[in-house]
Amino acid sequence: MKTGTHTRLLARGFSLLELTLVIAIMGVLMAVAAYNLIGGADDAKAKVTRTSMATIKNALQTYFTNQNAYPPTLANLIPTPLEQGSDLDSWDRPYYYSPVGKPNAPREQGFTLISAGADGQMGTEDDIDIWIALARKAK
Repeated sequence: MKTGTHTRLLARGFSLLELTLVIAIMGVLMAVAAYNLIGGADDAKAKVTRTSMATIKNALQTYFTNQNAYPPTLANLIPTPLEQGSDLDSWDRPYYYSPVGKPNAPREQGFTLISAGADGQMGTEDDIDIWIALARKAK
């Protein structure tokens, strides 16, 4: 009988309080990880949008070199230098494009290309302007 009691003492499991505490800690860690991943998704989408805008900028400059003018819309670029869907940002919204640059902009900034960003509203802090993005990248 002594061996049965000895085995029971060695085979004790975790208490309900210990299991609850571990599950609560895991829940907090998962919540923090999910919050960080969601925030990282917007950063990744912004980076992809900036890269896509740089590609569009190069296609626009090639068009300008060949035609001596910027195209009236981005759709004019799609059959040749751009693939279908390239005129959408990472949030699946069309870029704002104007073949006219901003007032007082340098000559090489002869067009306007802006993504409304994550919130989809133009004129807010998360907007991505190709010329501002390139200037920040150069620093």
